[in-house]
Amino acid sequence: MDLEQALRYTKPPDSLLTQLDVYTEEKYEDEEDLRERVQAFARGTIHTRAGSESEAVLEEIIRLARQHGELYPIMVEMLKRYGLLLQRDIEPYVSHLSWLILG
Repeated sequence: MDLEQALRYTKPPDSLLTQLDVYTEEKYEDEEDLRERVQAFARGTIHTRAGSESEAVLEEIIRLARQHGELYPIMVEMLKRYGLLLQRDIEPYVSHLSWLILG
């Protein structure tokens, strides 16, 4: 028995049932949107503009760091560490999303 069925059995207010229905509908829509985004990401067709903006910012950071020779190795190391952090944070989501798409 799911929550909505249990609540219907206990006669909750109609407004609560309406909110649960809206929540459930939006949840399914969000999951579908997420599936579509992951599929687009897997095909490599998502965020091409954001990627180029990110690359431009990264190139500017590296250019500025090169102008100050002593900062360049520090900046490269920081960027590597940020990359590792992002990879670590993203991996559980990618695994979960792959499961949603494939399974």
